[in-house]
Amino acid sequence: MFRNFFTSSIRKFPKFQPSFRLYSNGSQYRRFNNRQSKSLSELVLDPTSRKYLALMFGGGSLFYLTHLEEAPVSGRIRFIWLPRSLELKIANYSYNSMLKQTKGSILPTNNPLTIKVSRIFSQIVEAAQKDPTIDKQLLENIQWQVHIVDDPKAPPNAFVLPGGKVFVFSSILKICKNDDGLATVLSHEFAHQLARHTAENLSKAPIYSLMGAVLYTITGADVFNRLILDSFLKMPASRQMETEADHIGLMVMSRACFRPQEAVSLWNRMAEFEQRVRGNGSFAPEFLSTHPASNTRIANMQSWMPQAQELHSQSNCGTTSGYYDNFQNLFGGQSRNEGQLFTFG
Repeated sequence: MFRNFFTSSIRKFPKFQPSFRLYSNGSQYRRFNNRQSKSLSELVLDPTSRKYLALMFGGGSLFYLTHLEEAPVSGRIRFIWLPRSLELKIANYSYNSMLKQTKGSILPTNNPLTIKVSRIFSQIVEAAQKDPTIDKQLLENIQWQVHIVDDPKAPPNAFVLPGGKVFVFSSILKICKNDDGLATVLSHEFAHQLARHTAENLSKAPIYSLMGAVLYTITGADVFNRLILDSFLKMPASRQMETEADHIGLMVMSRACFRPQEAVSLWNRMAEFEQRVRGNGSFAPEFLSTHPASNTRIANMQSWMPQAQELHSQSNCGTTSGYYDNFQNLFGGQSRNEGQLFTFG
């Protein structure tokens, strides 16, 4: 999930919304049977209601604590209850929906561009299989499919769905510029699935809805409640997952023998692109965004660079990259540092 123009898989699903409608009547609401509900203070003061609230809170806390797990590479502890089977079913629905939306724009599998991107992505997957911190079950029995959406009107975009379906919009390739730049994008999107961010996001949806309902009983203002949840919970969590995907993706691409320094260059180009598109328009501060600012991402990449370069070196990539640069320079071509430009035919 890249800022403004990159759609990560965790953003491809509709937001979870409560299935009931609240009808205000002063500071309280009425249910469908027209019985007036108790306010939160009344529930807390009532002994019977307080007992049920304690049971719900205790059971909910136990369920939460027993469904905490560690994210790969970063080691962050997060809450996930969604079964993998349900995650894949939801992803399959999104995949079929995406195929309908992009019908007629997807390049054939034998197109040179599709073959090139598939090769780069396969190299990334192979590197992830060598990472001891990654759950290998997420990579087993997956039919990886790369789709290139050749639509010049579409904004730059790329994402990987659970279950191995990859979408890359051709408009992003000019920003990627070269193999290492594209590897940065693909590794980031792939990292969202390695960390099961889709499942994490969906697992939190009922909690957000419950908190919204509780806040409504206190404030009676749905818009204000959404602002609180978005500003203090949803958006910070989204930025945290994006940063985690940046970190995991950088390590995976480095292990796959792509140059980690190109990740910084990619985000510099993305920042320039955003500036050109935004122009003098409105600018949302980072704390009101689902993605970190490009400058923040660049600073993070630079702080992780020693670790990434170490992984790159341990994978015997340094010697290979040096030979590649010398070969290209000898025959008057571009070095890998400059990158091999994507061509469109």
